[in-house]
Amino acid sequence: MKRCRKAIKTNPGEGENMDLKIKDKIAVVTGGGNGIGRAIALRLAAEGARVVVADLNKEAAAKVIAEIKAQSGDGMAIAADATRPEDVDNMVRKTLTAYGVIDILVNNVGGGTGGTALIAETLTDNWDKTIEMTLKSTFLACRAVAKSMAERKRGRIINIASIAGKSGEALLGAYCAAKFGVLGLTQTLAKELARHTITVNAVCPGYVYTPTWEGLAQSLKDNHSSLANKSLQEIFEARVKSVTPLGRPQSAEDIASLVAYLASEEAKNITGQAINVDGGAVMG
Repeated sequence: MKRCRKAIKTNPGEGENMDLKIKDKIAVVTGGGNGIGRAIALRLAAEGARVVVADLNKEAAAKVIAEIKAQSGDGMAIAADATRPEDVDNMVRKTLTAYGVIDILVNNVGGGTGGTALIAETLTDNWDKTIEMTLKSTFLACRAVAKSMAERKRGRIINIASIAGKSGEALLGAYCAAKFGVLGLTQTLAKELARHTITVNAVCPGYVYTPTWEGLAQSLKDNHSSLANKSLQEIFEARVKSVTPLGRPQSAEDIASLVAYLASEEAKNITGQAINVDGGAVMG
């Protein structure tokens, strides 16, 4: 009978994790200091990976590493602005110096700036910042890691996209454009790196209560008098129920579970895919 090792728990009361064969792999998670990134870092550590948490906020990254180490995991925190080539190159250099390899890269940095707006009213600066934060950051990290992975003839790259990268959403034009770009980049890299046995995939979260969706809820509230007395959480939950067949929002841990699978040996024949975790909101 196969023995199971004790796993780090990402939530109180959570049971043992599956053995996904990523024990002792070196994983880098950008934007890993909070939210979905934190959940991904904790889940990879729970599966036995040594995790480098890179974040603009080093204190937040260090807090996640402290959580990991408190449960017998291993890793380190790195302060990095994922939109700056020199910071990304430094992140990769520090990781390779400490561990010698990078087996798994998770690009989680992304988001919108300037709130929600119609395309006709979107400020150029907000457009540029959203593309930079979401698409450029993913490109820079992929570029920085691809060479060392190719030399070793193995690796896993997982980009966090969004269902907004598959179906346009009113008031989220810049964000949608950036996430569509992440999916195109994912497919291109999957084709370029396949000969090195490197897989590249995207995970597309649906309705996780993030600042982006909070901004959309605020815009809906501002533009619909019927929602004036509703809280942003209530507006979000009503939206989820109306557009998802399962009728429930997604959690950061839901996203982390798929990332852990795609990072594993079990997913060695999956590449170039953009997989939704969205309760059925977007099918295909």
